[in-house]
Amino acid sequence: MTPPVTIREAVPADAAGYIRLIKTILREQPPVDTPYAPEEFDPPVERIAARILAAADEPNSLFSVAVARGEVIGALTCGGGSLRADGHMTVLGVYVAKRWRDRGVGRGLMAYAVEWARSSPVIERVELEVYANNARAIHLYEQFGFEHEGRKRRMYYRDGAPMDMLIMALLFDKPAGSED
Repeated sequence: MTPPVTIREAVPADAAGYIRLIKTILREQPPVDTPYAPEEFDPPVERIAARILAAADEPNSLFSVAVARGEVIGALTCGGGSLRADGHMTVLGVYVAKRWRDRGVGRGLMAYAVEWARSSPVIERVELEVYANNARAIHLYEQFGFEHEGRKRRMYYRDGAPMDMLIMALLFDKPAGSED
């Protein structure tokens, strides 16, 4: 029986669980869509807790987690622009523990984030980057309305092989001045 999964905004107490999640994901094979090598990700808990608090205070940022039996099994972040020129946009990143994939956790996190962005008075654009060979993730993003905008060729290298990144975005039409 699968335990229930709760998707919610993160709180500082989730910081250690988030770090454990990312460290676990970075060791998985095949690797996930991140340029970090496992040994390159080791932030202090306090830094992630501060990031969680900062996201809660920014209208174009979100730090959310998926939790089962008290364990952080997935996370989705949206980091917004800080200038007048880019305050209407946010950059999405999503992670789900391997043993929880294909159980709707990623879809749940995406639905949570898209609804958050849709209901936001400031967000008009949600963008993401995904490895060009990650057909499953690309398909999920397309199901939520993300469209292809470009390709960063040879953006990263994995085991000596070049990896292209796709740029995808979801746009919302909002009335001019809706952030006021």
